[in-house]
Amino acid sequence: MDLVIKKIIVSKKKSHGQRNQKLSEDLLNGKIYYDWVITTAFYSAIHFVEDKILPCKIISIECKNITDVKSAYKMNGRHSSRERLVFSHLPKIAAQYKWLDDTSRYSRYITYKVTSAQANKAKQYLAEIYAECYK
Repeated sequence: MDLVIKKIIVSKKKSHGQRNQKLSEDLLNGKIYYDWVITTAFYSAIHFVEDKILPCKIISIECKNITDVKSAYKMNGRHSSRERLVFSHLPKIAAQYKWLDDTSRYSRYITYKVTSAQANKAKQYLAEIYAECYK
């Protein structure tokens, strides 16, 4: 991939992640919708980890996006493929990423009743993910 094109794509992912991160922080500071604090933190993390890892090679297959990763791993879901990618390439923040994924699913599909402590944990974990991706 041409370096100039990669930088444009990379900056779009980072910018999109930062926008979601800002919304997450605004919701947390407003002390409302803690479920969405976690969900927007998770979606920020998706952009940051993809920005850091992709493009990459998996089993000699050049992967430019998560669809390529899913095919290379022969997995059904994008989220599970991304999780495997994170555990493989960013093990220092893999547990934080998984917590955000699991907790955001729980808050979206099981109950939206999320505590401020959980929302603050999401903010902390996202900060750790960001730091690892952009050090």
